[in-house]
Amino acid sequence: NITMPSIVLAGHPCVGKTTFAHLLAKRALSRSTISNVVHISESTACPDQTKAECYSNSHMEKTTRAALKSEFDRAVVSSAANEEGSTTLVILDSLNYIKGYRYELFCISKAAGERHGVV
Repeated sequence: NITMPSIVLAGHPCVGKTTFAHLLAKRALSRSTISNVVHISESTACPDQTKAECYSNSHMEKTTRAALKSEFDRAVVSSAANEEGSTTLVILDSLNYIKGYRYELFCISKAAGERHGVV
């Protein structure tokens, strides 16, 4: 049973993480082994706020990280629970600059039995 990876993109703002995520998703879908891509970002985790509002102060940033982690957890667990013929790639596209936070994401992936990578 081959599991699909979860990919966490980390980096400074405006360096091309979202562009890379879209290119990665397009390329992954063109392969026969991946049937679905879940792209998680601030706009999906906090749809009622702009990206600037998500990081306007430390409390909002903490709330945004919690929402992103929750979405990531849901996507990874549902990806792991899919039937064998369906494979899902989970991409988390956000700042992800805190090492402890990235480790929590790694633990979520490992608990679900999914591979995990950080770019």
